[in-house]
Formats: sequence, C-alpha cells, structure tokens
Amino acid sequence: MEQYNFDQNNLPQPNTLTFGILSLVFCGILGIIFGAIGRKKGKEFIAQGGELAGSSKVGFILSKVGLILGIIATIVIAIYLIVIIAAAANGALR
Repeated sequence: MEQYNFDQNNLPQPNTLTFGILSLVFCGILGIIFGAIGRKKGKEFIAQGGELAGSSKVGFILSKVGLILGIIATIVIAIYLIVIIAAAANGALR
C-alpha cells in the first residue's frame, strides 16, 4: 500500500486556522490572545523551514486580522467605560 505525504517539509502543520477563527469570534481580549498565539505558531513553522500554504496561510492571515480587531475592540470598550464612569461621576446618569 502506498503512503501519501502531503507535507513536503515533513513538519507538522500549525493549527493557525483554528486560532485565526477563534481570534475573530472572540473579538476583544481573547481575540488578542488567540491572534497572538496563531501568529506565533505560524512564525515558528516558518522558522523551522516550513511554508504556509492553504488553510495554514488563511489562519495566519485571520490571526493577524483577529489581533487587530481585538485591539480595536478593546480600545473602544475602554473608551466607552471611561465615558460611562465620567458621566456617572458627574451625575449625568440620573
């Protein structure tokens, strides 16, 4: 029986797609964490001599997008909380 080797580099494919999707689903603090993990796994794979292709490349890109959106969402939430706290301190929320 003939075995097929789909990975030309004989390196395990990183699960960047999983972390990329998680970083988009959990936009915010968890999006930052999952995006950073996905980017790290992709960079480690490239450093070992691997080449991102297919779902690994898509996951690497999604991790970057999720990381950026997570940062933006965290900043927006922080600004929102600051405005609400300032309004409550001034008595505007009665």
